[in-house]
Amino acid sequence: MRCPILCIGSYAKKPYHIEKVGRNVYCIEELCYCIVQNAFLLDEENFDEELFDWIDKECSLTRLSDELRSMSSKRCSVAALAGTILDYVGYNTRGEVDKTEEILRENAGLDVYAKKLQRADFLMKSGRFAMAFSEYSFLLSNTPGIDSELRARIEHNEGVMYARLFLFDRAAEMFLAAYNDSGDKESYYQYLSAVRMNLSNKEYISFIADNEEAYEASMEVERRMKEAQELYQASEVKHKIGTLSMVKAEGRTREYYDRVGDLTDTVKADYRGLVKNKVK
Repeated sequence: MRCPILCIGSYAKKPYHIEKVGRNVYCIEELCYCIVQNAFLLDEENFDEELFDWIDKECSLTRLSDELRSMSSKRCSVAALAGTILDYVGYNTRGEVDKTEEILRENAGLDVYAKKLQRADFLMKSGRFAMAFSEYSFLLSNTPGIDSELRARIEHNEGVMYARLFLFDRAAEMFLAAYNDSGDKESYYQYLSAVRMNLSNKEYISFIADNEEAYEASMEVERRMKEAQELYQASEVKHKIGTLSMVKAEGRTREYYDRVGDLTDTVKADYRGLVKNKVK
């Protein structure tokens, strides 16, 4: 258990909006948290006069803001600016600060397209799909001389996100595109999995029968489906649903519907977070 942390500065009346993270922060500690958690997304554009003014006027940390302005005028690195904020506030551990500075230093040597790819991958893994789709779309449309390997990587990742949004028809399209561009069997397995989830059992069997290439790969897909089913049977979600069934069977109707409502609200909130901005 970490020791209590003494907060510094003032709680802002006007928040600072970190556009690339899509979040407002109201105090210097929240800013530190966002810097550490989203280091992959940040660059020199995030450490500008607007931020320094906010730290000065809203957080009442004039000494820190003056130091940051001085460093910026000397063209100090983003890693140095972020490190100065984190060290001054003392909210994060030494390991977190060092790791954040390392990420920012590595990103500084990348061109805009490599940075956007890293950001997109990070956003996807973090479940911020709308922002990830935006970054991937930019890369597909604007990367000079984009090769088939990079295109396939982006298409595959978009397929993963569509699948997690239960848009299996669109997921199948992206996985197939990735397979056509790269020849990677993994993309083909995911393509068949998405097709299987989008069709009835009868339609899927007919699809496999009509596609010679799909038949052998379908054996691997079925093995994975069986493994996933076994994992689900041992999962916490399965346990919760089983508990709900017991509550209903015991005639505790009101409790049953309250629990179903709570679980449904949680699932809805999670899904809405994934599609906060409409997926096009």
